[in-house]
Amino acid sequence: MKSREVTGPYVAILALAGLVLLGSEAMAAAGQGAVSREAGGPTVSTASTTSIPSTVSIPSTPSTSSTSFSLKKGDAFSLGGRRCLLARLDTLPYVESDYTKRFHFDAHDNPKLKTLREKYYLDDVVSDGKDEFERQVLLLDWVNHRFKKFGRPTSDARGALDILEANDAGHTFFCAHYADVFVSAAASLGWVDRPLALRRPDAMGQGSTEHSSTEIWSNQHRKWVMFDPLFAMYVEKSTPSNDGGYSQGVPLNAFELRQEWFYRDGRDLVFVLDKERRRYRKSDLPVLRGRFAGFGDLSLDPSALNVYAFIAYVPNTNLMDAGPDYGRMFITQDRLCEGTRWHKRVVPADPANDPYFPIGQANLSLVPDGAALRVALKTLTPNFKIYMARIDGGEWKPVGDAFTWTPTRGANRLEVKTVNQFGVDGPVSTAEVEVEVEAGARAAPRAL
Repeated sequence: MKSREVTGPYVAILALAGLVLLGSEAMAAAGQGAVSREAGGPTVSTASTTSIPSTVSIPSTPSTSSTSFSLKKGDAFSLGGRRCLLARLDTLPYVESDYTKRFHFDAHDNPKLKTLREKYYLDDVVSDGKDEFERQVLLLDWVNHRFKKFGRPTSDARGALDILEANDAGHTFFCAHYADVFVSAAASLGWVDRPLALRRPDAMGQGSTEHSSTEIWSNQHRKWVMFDPLFAMYVEKSTPSNDGGYSQGVPLNAFELRQEWFYRDGRDLVFVLDKERRRYRKSDLPVLRGRFAGFGDLSLDPSALNVYAFIAYVPNTNLMDAGPDYGRMFITQDRLCEGTRWHKRVVPADPANDPYFPIGQANLSLVPDGAALRVALKTLTPNFKIYMARIDGGEWKPVGDAFTWTPTRGANRLEVKTVNQFGVDGPVSTAEVEVEVEAGARAAPRAL
């Protein structure tokens, strides 16, 4: 992941009401994500504030590279003598850490990705999806059902193209091959899915001691989600609803699944299978997933969840060229894993957060500057192409990673997002600013 800095000597004026853009070269640049420095955590609010408190003191305008005085949700401030309030700031953080630096993502210009996408008609595979997550589930289901024989591998093929060719020739494969194919199939469509290597403790249950799964970045859910290609499964946490049923929850990442399974007995987990999204609870296990000659029955049972005691994050997705980078992987483990010998790697100090840095985000910071707000954007977006922005629900327009926004009287909303070279949109960041309306004055009209 390389850094991109704005070096343009000129200012571009965009025909988007209220925006003056700096660093116009960033609009057309194509390459890896722009990364430069760490930002604060996300803040989310959906409440609208109608009264504007007294303005807090804002220090004199800092340098463009500083976010020391960037606004937070709820801050009152002044623009051109008018009192203002940042009523909402919904933006994912930009994180730069040892873990982010380990990752190597497959490239948009990798010809193998193009071949994989076109040879297996992957656009058609996902075309019926109503939203991004549904399309990702359709791809998961396709990979699962593409394999016909499960068991001890009869081919040494690695990499999605070679594995699928050998599969069509009648060879047998293990879970690691399912994961390899799904990681690259997702990459060919512009999504980021990363491999996971899993291990159960020796003293815990029966069945396989190791397993391969994955986590996909969901722009829709704004988080990493565990996708298991062998079982065509993701997992939600749901809670009892007032009507006696269960609420539909947000899909879980591997660590969230781990904690629910081991420390809360899996009582709130829902296992969602196949493109039909059939839903099962712990009490429904085992669920038969297939019957294979030479292997027997493949079932989703507790042993398939016990492997999440050790979670090894494999930090590369260019599997058709390099294979899994087991040397640089890092492993979440705790007291559950004591007494079991496995790989020795770095163990994240904060396993709920260290491996779960956002990607695809348009991290948004705002600094008052006279009568306007100075906006700065940062992102960790594999195959980054461009930032897009719109005001008050208007048309999306390209922007650079630094620009000014001049809110008018009344309520104002700024939305920004990334777009990668595959045309995939990242999560939308939103800022809402309320500007004091003088007694008897009417709010300024909005430009179309």
